[in-house]
Amino acid sequence: MDGSQSAKPADIRRRRFTAADVQAMLDAGILRDGEKVELIGGELVEMSPQGPLHNNLSAKISYWVIRNLPEHLMAAAQGVFRLGEHDEPEPELLVYPASMDINDVRGSDATLVAEVSHSSLAYDLGYKANLYAAHGVREYWVVDVENRRTLVHRLGADGLYGEPAVVLFSAPLSAPGGASLVIADLAPKA
Repeated sequence: MDGSQSAKPADIRRRRFTAADVQAMLDAGILRDGEKVELIGGELVEMSPQGPLHNNLSAKISYWVIRNLPEHLMAAAQGVFRLGEHDEPEPELLVYPASMDINDVRGSDATLVAEVSHSSLAYDLGYKANLYAAHGVREYWVVDVENRRTLVHRLGADGLYGEPAVVLFSAPLSAPGGASLVIADLAPKA
């Protein structure tokens, strides 16, 4: 044994935060607006740093999807998605019905959630995929920058994501509303 502990001690009490707690922290200046944290499972989780490639691809995918949506759908780029009282991730893209106020959108209302993943692939494919499925997000894309592919998760009748479909950047992705997105047309060569 190296002396490190892998499990959290059972006698340590943890306080879970709510979305209202986070808003109060923002209002009080404890957290700064735009600070790179997400509320996940009641904990404030630091977001992975976003490098130039990640930022560029996120912006281009969001712009393309927004421009190609049918009128009955809306999209928000890099904003808070309130899944519940203890979960407010900030995906790169959220597509939802245009008839809804974005602040009222919950998991099952989302047509698509997309995360661009450069250094957080395991987290996005594991914990975040489970979180989105548990809240009923119908389609979840993990845009894997390193391997130039998108992993497309679709919610099954059992409320779970099965094995994701792997779509290479050079192949068309079926975007909400039926348009075909080829990420290689948007992505700079690595």
